[in-house]
Amino acid sequence: MRTLLRWFLRLVFLAVLGLGILLGLVYPWAGGGKGFEIGRWRAYDRVSGFQPVEILLPTDQTQVLVKAEVSTPQPVRNTDRSAFMTLTVSSSGRTEIVHYFTLDGGEPRIVSPQLPGRIYLLDVAPLYHPGEAPYTFTFGPGDVEIDVATVDLVLIGGTRDVDESVPPLGYGMMGIGFIGLLMTFRKRRENPNSKPPEHRWGRG
Repeated sequence: MRTLLRWFLRLVFLAVLGLGILLGLVYPWAGGGKGFEIGRWRAYDRVSGFQPVEILLPTDQTQVLVKAEVSTPQPVRNTDRSAFMTLTVSSSGRTEIVHYFTLDGGEPRIVSPQLPGRIYLLDVAPLYHPGEAPYTFTFGPGDVEIDVATVDLVLIGGTRDVDESVPPLGYGMMGIGFIGLLMTFRKRRENPNSKPPEHRWGRG
């Protein structure tokens, strides 16, 4: 009976461990793919200034990630949390996104080892279940001014939204399943009082 119960508990903890691996490792890996680039459009340069971009988005996407690629001719120093640029996304007269860009905490990419320019890829927000009507992306100046060479609108498809609360739940299940599985392989200590007394030679 004890052996049967031990095998049952092993199966239970093994299932908990497997489910924890799915939720903690497989789920964020499968849902957080890089996707593919739908396209990029020039939204600002020094000659034309800010130009609105009107796009028909693919309606077969669950979400479309919106990013802005900002190039500067020189490294930007003393960045703070003040917005240097804004973005408003609208469709059918309805405002979908209002975003304020800062370079605080942004990691730039070097254009070339021989050139001082930098490129910042800044996240905005996803557009969920885009409709058939065109979307207008309107960039504009912010509260502070920095030396910007170009701004490109970048749209990414083929991604899924990952619930940030699920992976920690998976980690906890992995821990419970692993520890419980180990416990089922531990041998129980024998109770010395459960053994019959040894026969002694002599009187009696």
